[in-house]
Amino acid sequence: MTAKQTYVVIAAGGTGGHMMPADAMASELVERGSTAHLITDKRGDKFDNIMQDIQRTVLPTMQHMGKGLLPKIKSATSILISRHYVIKMFRKNRPDVVVGFGGYPSLPTVLAAKWLRIPYILHEQNAVLGRVNRLMGEGAAGIALSYEATAGIPAEALHAVTGNPVRKVIEKIANIAYAVPMGAGDIRLFIMGGSQGARILSDIVPTALVGLEASYRDRLVVSHQARAEDVARVKTAYKSAGIRAEVEPYFDDVAAILLRAQLVISRAGASTLAELAVMGRPAVLVPLAIATNDHQSANASVVRQAGGGWVFTEDQFTSEALIDLLTGLFIDMGGLRKASDGMRRCATIGAADHLADLVLEVAENTVNKGNTNVE
Repeated sequence: MTAKQTYVVIAAGGTGGHMMPADAMASELVERGSTAHLITDKRGDKFDNIMQDIQRTVLPTMQHMGKGLLPKIKSATSILISRHYVIKMFRKNRPDVVVGFGGYPSLPTVLAAKWLRIPYILHEQNAVLGRVNRLMGEGAAGIALSYEATAGIPAEALHAVTGNPVRKVIEKIANIAYAVPMGAGDIRLFIMGGSQGARILSDIVPTALVGLEASYRDRLVVSHQARAEDVARVKTAYKSAGIRAEVEPYFDDVAAILLRAQLVISRAGASTLAELAVMGRPAVLVPLAIATNDHQSANASVVRQAGGGWVFTEDQFTSEALIDLLTGLFIDMGGLRKASDGMRRCATIGAADHLADLVLEVAENTVNKGNTNVE
């Protein structure tokens, strides 16, 4: 399906888990001739390396953390103020369709669309429907899912599996075969904790790698994404054991590192898993225990059931447990090959394309029915 100067508003913010798939879909829509407009929050606006060529509106929406009534009132107030602003914006320039990517930053825009009876689509990246998507799901023109067995879908909601869009640079190299470590060659590991790193990985992984037998330790080539405050100590740990390692708070060339990596150790965020699945990279996963609705555990469960990796709870994730797992994998590298195949079974190739198809189909139906303002 081709776009006919379709005007699409994208509501996404907060973390990379929401922003990255939004960016992938936006690129696809723009390539097809649509006009896209991002509505985000201050955290989303910090991702200034994506969606650079489309109009951007930054709302003052904030999620005020803390217990008690006052933080809830502040959050609700910021959402209502932002919703009112978006309603005024939409009355001046009404979109054909709004696409929300979940999380509280998307809520004012989706609420405004619902108020003005503008069709909206929700995209869910995780294996459990998030709170905002659950709240708004019943009135949606469609909910686009990343996983077939997503939990929490409202009974009356229309939904379809599109997959979780990944960056084009990842999809372009997805067909390159996975290379099992051979003979006495290098074993390349990528430790990644999301856009902000993960302290538990910096606490446990270096100790485990240092504790491996020398015959394996000497073969390691490690790329480790760590929090800025942890970089120095992680570097020191690797250097003291003679492990070849690059430790940074952020890597610009994630696609290139993933292409070379033979095993990934990471959290179980949706965007991370989507990229690993498309590229068939086996993974040791440590879901974030405090994630809303425990969605990272649900994501990791999909991978484990497909045979794409190994899952530890935070309590289970110790240096001793990781040493035991890695030693077994390095003794018989065939397990890595099987896990690579399993991870690929979790992938939906062309997810951005599938999601764009759905968006343009809804937009076309809107145009055909007549797109008029409703006060």
